[in-house]
Amino acid sequence: MSENASQKSHRSKTSPFSTIQLFFNQLLNKFINRKWKSHLYAILPHPTEAKVLMLWNKSGCSLPHICVNDDLECDDIPIINKELEQKLGISVNILYCTKNYYDKSKHEIHSVYVLEQNDSITKLKEGSWIDLETLRKLSVKLPEYKLVIEEYLTEIESGDIPEVRSPWAKVGWFDSANQWINEQLQELNYQQLSPVECIKNWAISCVLRVATNRGNLYLKEASTLPLFCNEPVVTTELSKLFPEHIPTVLSIDSQRHWMLLADFGEPIGRSSSVKVKKDVYLLLAQIQIKSVEHIDRLLNVGCLDRRLEKLATQIDALFNDKNALSQLKQAEINQLQTLAPYLKNLCSQLADYKIPQTLVHGDLHLGNVALYNDNYLLFDWTDSCIAHPFFDMFQFYFSRNNIPFLSSVKVVKNEYLNQWTIYESKSRVLEAWKLAKPLCALHHAVTYQYISNCLEPREKHLFSNALSDFLREILKCKIE
Repeated sequence: MSENASQKSHRSKTSPFSTIQLFFNQLLNKFINRKWKSHLYAILPHPTEAKVLMLWNKSGCSLPHICVNDDLECDDIPIINKELEQKLGISVNILYCTKNYYDKSKHEIHSVYVLEQNDSITKLKEGSWIDLETLRKLSVKLPEYKLVIEEYLTEIESGDIPEVRSPWAKVGWFDSANQWINEQLQELNYQQLSPVECIKNWAISCVLRVATNRGNLYLKEASTLPLFCNEPVVTTELSKLFPEHIPTVLSIDSQRHWMLLADFGEPIGRSSSVKVKKDVYLLLAQIQIKSVEHIDRLLNVGCLDRRLEKLATQIDALFNDKNALSQLKQAEINQLQTLAPYLKNLCSQLADYKIPQTLVHGDLHLGNVALYNDNYLLFDWTDSCIAHPFFDMFQFYFSRNNIPFLSSVKVVKNEYLNQWTIYESKSRVLEAWKLAKPLCALHHAVTYQYISNCLEPREKHLFSNALSDFLREILKCKIE
């Protein structure tokens, strides 16, 4: 549920000169294979006063800044954190990214990170502490960031923190999580070999890692969004049902939605061979089929009920949600709304097939699969639910610009679908596959609708493209 820099764009009004410059930059990118650069800016608050650290130069003041020759994303938190620490000269934690700007023409990413310090501020290399009143009188080197700093200072002066802010984006969360990890390691008799570090921090989850004498352990907390399960509890139950294919949960704090996972290797990655993909989706089908007999058990531990009957009731709310439809043209919105009866009927038609509704991972791709001790392990069960199994095949329904993956679609898809012939004939399975396509898009559009509606404004852009893409896929399915 993330998007890399090459897929993101920024729209703004352009002058004739900037249009020429844009064309020139595009030519440079094409012919010299220009790499991405990341400009990292730090908002470091004073520990006791409503002030932030600013640096002085000839053109005014600015936030601490460093440029890295790479496209850095939320999966690159260790690198970003290290770069900012070297710039500042003190140990810090990244709380959240308050602004992201992608300049596709220049292959540049500009990101502003809010930090908390772990060391005494007396160790800082340079800079002055500036409050809101002083900031408003100053000339800031990058004026577009002045408003960002003002909004942050206004927030900490008032203490008015948005209710939807993630726990890990608040001061003190990392220390609490670090302490809890240390307590669990002592109880488990594990020896810690390195400091706890954050390896992922974004709108819907945070992951910490610690090296031990028994491999890397991971603490994860996921958001408590309406369509997210209580992942620690669900993962614990799944690891009992499928111990060879689900990471081992060592400890959980169900109230805080924390879980500590044993080492389960590294993700196999989206560029894996056709054979690997075939094996993974065969495993998925086997887990889904075996889960049929455990539906009530899975619902009882927190898997959401997102079966077809429920999906049909969510259509009208989605197609009348102005926020969810904000990136669509009016003609597209009108067309979607006229499709509501058709889609509701489609839910009934698909439910008439004997293919059982069962466990759905919700975000299965090869970045959420690891190979450990010769077994594939499926992880990141935040979106897990009970729904139609084909909804986990969105990568096959809606692949984009990935020729190696497209070439393997048929063989992997057929292997997966063959597993369901224990319930229906192959021809009937293929009929169900076709019927499920628009409903698969609908299912995932509903997911992104709920995610987007529960985030801070600064985070909504992370998911807006995915939401509109799935809505447009519904239209394409009807047209086809």
